[in-house]
Amino acid sequence: MWNTSWFTYLSVATSFTSVVWSMTSYIYEHRAASYDKASMDMYAYCLTILIKLFMCISRITAILLAATYSGYLVLGVCIGHWLSCLLYVCYAKTHFYGGLVYNEWFFKLITSITLVLTFMNIVEGNSFIRWCAYHGFTLIQNLLMLLLWYFDHYSEPSKPDFYGVMLICMVIGGTLIGSLLTVFYYQLFHPSRKYVLEINKVLPVLEELRIKHTSRTATFETSL
Repeated sequence: MWNTSWFTYLSVATSFTSVVWSMTSYIYEHRAASYDKASMDMYAYCLTILIKLFMCISRITAILLAATYSGYLVLGVCIGHWLSCLLYVCYAKTHFYGGLVYNEWFFKLITSITLVLTFMNIVEGNSFIRWCAYHGFTLIQNLLMLLLWYFDHYSEPSKPDFYGVMLICMVIGGTLIGSLLTVFYYQLFHPSRKYVLEINKVLPVLEELRIKHTSRTATFETSL
């Protein structure tokens, strides 16, 4: 007889993997299809998977813990977050489908649902600033949901048990590790940064060639 708890764990692991892999693949393919963006290498791709994984663990764990306190509370938080993200997406005025209005609105709705769980950059510009704003907003939500669960589950003055400590570490530690990896990613492995570093390496060589060409031209004109 199959143990149903293993199916539960397997379904949770599969869901996490699906969300993380799909979001990372979207970022990878979006950069690969854009002529004006540098592509991600394998190091950046793997690091992005880890960032998404830890952030999703923190977010989903906080939502599940709050659900044990009040399902209506979680529903309200998710709907409020979704509406906030929908307003942001509408304000961003995305144009992924040109003049196809219904397709564009469907994209906005689905993107806003995705933003309930994880960050997704949908407009041009500095994505790190948007990342900080998004995760600052979700961090406040996660901490409030964690506190509600904690004071409800441990109503009597007592220290949390092993599982309680593990769940708290998943919420706080997931965000902390994901944030540190994100800073590391933007500093060393972000495609745009590597592209700029490569340009900075090439520019002195081009400048040296330009000076040599100018010098040779001036020498040739003098000889004439």
